[in-house]
Amino acid sequence: MRFEPCAAALFASVSVARVQSFSIVRIDATSSSSITNYRWQELSRSAERRITTHYSRDVKLRAKPNSDEDETIIDAIVEEKTAGLALNDEENTTARRRKRDIFKSALRDLASLSLIDYKWRSALFKKNEADRMEEEWMAHLMGEDPAYARPMDADETKRGPLGNAEKSAVRWLMDVIEEEGKRAKRIAESDGELVRPKDNAEGGPLSDLERKAVQFLADITDSEVERVRSGTLRPKDMIEQGPLGKAEARAVLALQKVIESEKARMDQSRRRGGEAVRPIDVPGPLGEFERYVGDIIRSERQRVKDRELNEGKLVRPKDASITSGLGEVERKASEDWEILQNEEKQRLLSLGRFLRERRPMERDKDSPLGVTEAFTVALLRGPKLVAKVVDRVTELLKSEQLEADDLNRLLPPSAQDKINENAERREKKDDQLP
Repeated sequence: MRFEPCAAALFASVSVARVQSFSIVRIDATSSSSITNYRWQELSRSAERRITTHYSRDVKLRAKPNSDEDETIIDAIVEEKTAGLALNDEENTTARRRKRDIFKSALRDLASLSLIDYKWRSALFKKNEADRMEEEWMAHLMGEDPAYARPMDADETKRGPLGNAEKSAVRWLMDVIEEEGKRAKRIAESDGELVRPKDNAEGGPLSDLERKAVQFLADITDSEVERVRSGTLRPKDMIEQGPLGKAEARAVLALQKVIESEKARMDQSRRRGGEAVRPIDVPGPLGEFERYVGDIIRSERQRVKDRELNEGKLVRPKDASITSGLGEVERKASEDWEILQNEEKQRLLSLGRFLRERRPMERDKDSPLGVTEAFTVALLRGPKLVAKVVDRVTELLKSEQLEADDLNRLLPPSAQDKINENAERREKKDDQLP
């Protein structure tokens, strides 16, 4: 069996850009045995391809028999399907629009929840700040230092590293909450459109951070595009250097300093007849590093000698007679630790006052917390009270009757005794008169 050239030419001339599905709607065959010999599966596969044509065609596939007597003609009508690319595009567009609407609705709902959370957090922060300012005002009015529990609430003269760090972190967090609240409000009031932090006109920590990141990436992209366009090999060779060019220039400059110092060292070694020249003898980064390490080694050796002179007692690097990098680091750490200790001691004292002033049983006895604390305190003080009563009763049981002299010494003087004592004093005074 063989295809006629017209059928082969038809399948070969079909354009790939005009593909749409077609199907065989009528097949007439005069010999079923010839159809079996004819590879019908291949014909059906090739007939089910997608052909994008705007014309309907009638195709006759002629199969030549092995003999001239047995002729078999197979007529296949290829008909265009009406479901084309326009319908598929419309369905895809509808599906994409539906997904976009679902995403916008979910984003709007999340923004509404974020707005509720923002209002709660903002109100809490403002309430705590107002209460703190009121307490400080009352304390200053009474001439006392305000009690505080958090390191950031300490006075500026007593605030240490923890207080400054906490104050900066809380200020940054409040700015972020305010910024995100405004962004959530814009998303909730819109049709679910995504609003990036950098789109906030008023600015904030996150918007500044995103703007810097986007600008950094844009600078890298622009510089790399310009470098490719100009045919420059290395980023540092650009006339207007980008971030990568500046970073490469700094790295190359550091390496050049090292290379120049090593060349100078090799030159001096050659002039001295092959004598070794140390990096410290030549200006350069390696020489500075060797000097720093050498100072540490000399300081540690001297510290061992100082320990021997100090009757075997440990000598810390900061107390060594020769200062070094380790000594400076330890001295700085010791100063910071001392400041931190003083800060925490002051906060511990103030924390005791803070808790005493805010005990529920002292501020509101009828509240649930006040009743609970009063009951718990009484329950804990009960055994101590019973123990004191038992000790007092035991002491009374062991007591003995006092004698008259001891009783007179212990009892207070009576009114008659006072009168007699006063009369004796007057008599003594009269006797002393001339």
